[in-house]
Amino acid sequence: MKRLEQCFESLELKPKAERCAAMAGLIEEGEHIIEETEEGTVRDAGIIAAAQKVEHYEIATYGTLAAFAKVLKYNEALDLLLETLAEEKNCDADLTALADTNLNTQAK
Repeated sequence: MKRLEQCFESLELKPKAERCAAMAGLIEEGEHIIEETEEGTVRDAGIIAAAQKVEHYEIATYGTLAAFAKVLKYNEALDLLLETLAEEKNCDADLTALADTNLNTQAK
């Protein structure tokens, strides 16, 4: 959030929070997995999958915003967006590594 606020500041714009229906749907899907699945490896695999969907959405969003900033030569915003994009990609890689620790194999 802090970086997004800095992006707006660099563009001399005031941020306005809005509800994102797509993200709300992804969160709802994750909650559904938790509610409908017994504790154990199947639930854990489902939670990781749901979390990766959120990360992929964030990666797509920050990637698109960075591309716009690059085209528009908003260099300060671009640097901030690329920093966040790298963090999101690292988080996705961490989730993949977590799933690859035999968790998906054990989920039956």
